[in-house]
Amino acid sequence: MSSGFISENEIAEKRRLRQEEWEKVRKPDQPLEVPEEEYDHRSLFDRLQEQKQRKEFEFEEAHRLKHMIKGLDDDEIEFLDLVDRSKEEEERKKSIEEEREIADFRTKVILLQERSLGQRIQMEIKGKPPPPSSNSGRSSQMKLLAGAVVKKRSSDGQNTSPKRQKN
Repeated sequence: MSSGFISENEIAEKRRLRQEEWEKVRKPDQPLEVPEEEYDHRSLFDRLQEQKQRKEFEFEEAHRLKHMIKGLDDDEIEFLDLVDRSKEEEERKKSIEEEREIADFRTKVILLQERSLGQRIQMEIKGKPPPPSSNSGRSSQMKLLAGAVVKKRSSDGQNTSPKRQKN
């Protein structure tokens, strides 16, 4: 355990060290000798009390956000309830609207399917269209022949061809 007694030699040694440090950092406009440390004339209890208060203040500043949580007032609770109810009402209306739109879409799809099915049945009832008449077959044959290219015959080819000569 160290004693609280400080000898004059220790005090002189501390002054000398402070003076050497002062000479290293001293500026030309500052005094040559190091200024004496300010002596606090307050009692030890007062100084310790001040240190304690300073530490408590620093601790409170560091943990201030933890203590900022507070309960809600009645007005705030009512407002938040009102906001929640309005959001729920909007969501309910939106879901009802979506269900109605889906139901309308399904009924329209069913109607379209029934119409197309009815049209197919009508077409089958009417039967296949009658087969084309002979005139229409002949006209289509004429159309095909109209697009054909006819070669000119040479005069030599007519004399030598036995099929073409009839006597």
